[in-house]
Amino acid sequence: MLSSLILAYLIGSIPFGKIITKIFTNKDITKTGSGNIGATNVYRSVSKKAGILVLFLDGIKPILSLLVIQFYNPDLYYEYKFLFFATSIIGHIFPIWLKFKGGKGVACFFGGNLILMTIPTLIAMAVWLLTVKLSKLSSLGALLSIFLLTSYELIFIYGNLNKGIILLVFLLIFLKHFSNIKRLIKGEENKIDL
Repeated sequence: MLSSLILAYLIGSIPFGKIITKIFTNKDITKTGSGNIGATNVYRSVSKKAGILVLFLDGIKPILSLLVIQFYNPDLYYEYKFLFFATSIIGHIFPIWLKFKGGKGVACFFGGNLILMTIPTLIAMAVWLLTVKLSKLSSLGALLSIFLLTSYELIFIYGNLNKGIILLVFLLIFLKHFSNIKRLIKGEENKIDL
């Protein structure tokens, strides 16, 4: 159990935003734009191509974690898959390699949920894309779609432990977006052109 949690955390903590930015520009993404290692900052500060690549790689992290754990210990996976999912997101948000200053968890949230709840996640991702296309506000799309998917999961997933884990992930991601929420309320949030 402990080894699986450590594995999920370490895979989640791979700072792809920092790595890809270094490869593309030889710059430090933590000192560029908003300073966040997530896909949106890379998209704005480096290039669309780099941002999309980081989005994909960050989304893969919880998928890889879950698949590896499922392969080596399927019983443990089915019992605690939501816990491993959350641990991978925590690794992304608080990576040990960057003094626990990571991304906001959006790509990881959707990536992991593609395995856990495929169809609802695809619908939520479509909501994110449509919202961003119409409003040009990535954070608004993320917050709205994550709220909708979390609400669905709290209704339909089994077990109080799993519901508690999903709620914790939801609250953590929203807390990481606190500054975005304040800017959204003031109408000062940075826009993005997809």
